[in-house]
Amino acid sequence: MLNTTFHYSDAIYDSCSVNRHCVPQLNHPILSRLAQLSEQRQWILYTAQCPRPHYQQLSMHRIQCHKIIHMKASRSGSEIDIVLKAIQSGNASAIVASAGIDKANQRRLQHMAKQHQCEVFFLNKTSPVFH
Repeated sequence: MLNTTFHYSDAIYDSCSVNRHCVPQLNHPILSRLAQLSEQRQWILYTAQCPRPHYQQLSMHRIQCHKIIHMKASRSGSEIDIVLKAIQSGNASAIVASAGIDKANQRRLQHMAKQHQCEVFFLNKTSPVFH
């Protein structure tokens, strides 16, 4: 099930604590690519295993925030299953999933996404731009 309510958070896309203001990194290639993909008619989907996107960080990269959906966790399917269904639906220009998906399945998902004119990105929890 998709959660279309966009919630804002203060510490998702920077490596600082919630109690202090930080300057976000502006040159991250994933955010630049997401800005381009947000210009398409489809959604940008974040799986439940990824932190909620930070509105200010996205808007600073000119990402159309109204096209971002942070999905709810599935009770019946794995993150891989959710990404597969999202790719096959044709409703996403991009899917952002966690790097918890093994490398072989990451390659498989990226190959499948390419066939459906979609892109899949995998976020590592230690990346300072994404937590």
